[in-house]
Amino acid sequence: MDMHLTLENFTKCIEDIVKISDLLMDGWILKEKQGVENGKYIVKRCTTQLTKPDDKDIKVLVTFEYHIAYQLSYGVPVICFKVWKHDGLLFSLEEYWEFNQDLKEHNMYDTLTQLDHPVLCQPFLTLHPCRTQEIIQPFLENSKNPVISWLSVVGLFVHLNLLEEYLKNC
Repeated sequence: MDMHLTLENFTKCIEDIVKISDLLMDGWILKEKQGVENGKYIVKRCTTQLTKPDDKDIKVLVTFEYHIAYQLSYGVPVICFKVWKHDGLLFSLEEYWEFNQDLKEHNMYDTLTQLDHPVLCQPFLTLHPCRTQEIIQPFLENSKNPVISWLSVVGLFVHLNLLEEYLKNC
C-alpha cells in the first residue's frame, strides 16, 4: 500500500516537534505564512564548528538556520537551511560541500542543491525532496511522528543532530 504524508499529518508532526522542543528548550519555533496552503513550518538556529574532512586543521564556526517545511509538489517534508560564517557571510553551496564528507559519496547536485523554500520562495540550501518519499515511506505506518523519524535519518547529512528525547516520541 502506497502511503503519503499528508499536509495535515505534517502539520501535526511539526507542532509535536515544537511541543517537545519547548520542554527541552531546544529552539524549534513554529512559523506560519498566512495565505499559503503549506504555510506552517518550523525553524531552529544553532551554532557549531565545522571541520574540513580533508584538512582537520581547517575549522570554521558557523550558524545554521534549519527550516522544515512541506513541499506540496512532492508531498513530502523538506529540510532547507542557510549557513553563516562568523563574519556574517553566507556559505555558498560549494563552500558547504567542502565541509561535508557525508555528501561527497553521492551525486552532490541530486542530494543537496539550492532551491526556493516551499513557503518563503527564497533560495535555501535544500536536501533534494525527490528521494524523501522512499526514505519516509517505512515510517508512515510504524512511527508516531514520521517527520522526526525522517529527520533522524537525513539530519546528519546537514549537521542537524536530534536529541534522543525526540526519538522516544516516534
